[in-house]
Amino acid sequence: MLAHGLAVQAIRANARQQVKVGLAENAQICVPVIETPEQVRATKKAMRELNAPFLTAVLEGHYHEAYLKAEGANAPEVREGDMAAIGGPLDFVGLNMYAPTYIRAADCPSGFAVVPHPESYPRMELPWLYLGPQIAYWGPRWAKEIWDVDDVRITENGCASQDTLTPDNETYDTDRVMYLRNHFIAAHRAVSEGWPLKGYFVWSLMDNFEWCHGYTKRFGIVYVNYTTQERLPKLSAKFYREVIARNAVV
Repeated sequence: MLAHGLAVQAIRANARQQVKVGLAENAQICVPVIETPEQVRATKKAMRELNAPFLTAVLEGHYHEAYLKAEGANAPEVREGDMAAIGGPLDFVGLNMYAPTYIRAADCPSGFAVVPHPESYPRMELPWLYLGPQIAYWGPRWAKEIWDVDDVRITENGCASQDTLTPDNETYDTDRVMYLRNHFIAAHRAVSEGWPLKGYFVWSLMDNFEWCHGYTKRFGIVYVNYTTQERLPKLSAKFYREVIARNAVV
């Protein structure tokens, strides 16, 4: 956290021209189970509290009291000047978003509860990659409602898929197209309602080394043949190109 704050200061102090500085955070994107006023209020509170270790601290310039209390002896040590650096102003906030955290109102001290996904809930090609395109709406909305952020970027959004090549070197990843299309629809809702979503980046351009999964999980919209090193655009790449060209969900 402190490294982030000091890096922001260093970039601003040393950039040779005017730059925009922000962060990309793997935040929990909280989504109300039903869009009623009661559930929305509970979800707004959950968004702030569940992101207390990082996003909330950066955007508010202090740690949430409930978070510090819950951490007890494991709470971060804060020295004089730390939070001033950590909470320094940003030009944009990036949100890496893949799956929803569903919230319901609850009769408990926090006022909310996380709703677990049932075993039958649809997911993509990883156990944690639950499908919930509403995150592309609620992420920008909460950033503005809770922290008054005026520039939100979806810095990562995408999914792993069981991509296979056809004999003519095509990859018909209709599941990834479905995933992206539905997130674009939710993002369009955010923009239409005036929430400050200013940019979007699909993860990823090409298949990559995916953490502990290595090369066994493919996130790219361009297929990488790891034997020949060929790069072959998938159906999702062609879909994404059309969305960009038309500036519309297709």
